[in-house]
Amino acid sequence: MERVLTDSEKIRKAEDIYFKRNNIIRNNANHEKKSSIKDKFLLHFIIVINIIVIVFFIQNRDFIFTNEFLENINKYNISIKDKIVSFVGNIINADNQSIVEENDIKDDIDNNNAIEEVITFEEDASSLNEQDEDVQNLKASYSFIKPVEGIITSHFGTRTSQYKNVPSYHTGTDISAPIGTQINASMGGIVTLVSNIGDYGKHVKIRSNNVSTLYAHCSKIYVKEGQIVAQGQAIGEVGNTGNSTGPHLHFEIRIDDKRFVNPEEIIWS
Repeated sequence: MERVLTDSEKIRKAEDIYFKRNNIIRNNANHEKKSSIKDKFLLHFIIVINIIVIVFFIQNRDFIFTNEFLENINKYNISIKDKIVSFVGNIINADNQSIVEENDIKDDIDNNNAIEEVITFEEDASSLNEQDEDVQNLKASYSFIKPVEGIITSHFGTRTSQYKNVPSYHTGTDISAPIGTQINASMGGIVTLVSNIGDYGKHVKIRSNNVSTLYAHCSKIYVKEGQIVAQGQAIGEVGNTGNSTGPHLHFEIRIDDKRFVNPEEIIWS
């Protein structure tokens, strides 16, 4: 049960409420009074400024509308105009200078690109001459035969393909044939590598002196590393292993395992 207040407690509580209400009203009144004072001060300030301006114009009315005054105003406007034109002109000149510098840089880049293109062309020409010499030397010194009968589906060199996993530069010749088609050694030599690791899938490499032939994507390999094989000997079967888009034989001819030679210029030409 709630405790019943005595008469003295009720009077004290009523007094507290009264004083709190009076304080709130007094504070609000003070705040409104301060706001009113600020507004009045601002209004008086604006009135004083207007009076000063009006008095100035009245005292100088004879001079304000004279030609001298108007000329001074005109000179002031011209001065401002000249400064604006000068400022804008500096910006335009800076932009033009920037454009000139950009054009100079572009010309330097174009010249450098042209020089690089000439150098690249000379390097390509040198590389082509070296490949031609390699083809002639191989034809004169070695005997090659087709490793498998089939249709050439991808030529040696730069190529384009719809498949993302196909390299843009082809280091050999792709010969399409059914899986299981017999692969014959294009040249005799010693088997230096038999592997199923990497993009070549199952592949075998045969070497004679500094010339190597490589047969990749096989389904089966008949020979072993260190074995000596004769030209035309069966060494494996066509497959689709490794990074391959269909059954075929990837065939390469290398010199010193560094320079690739176009097999078509040696065997199919």
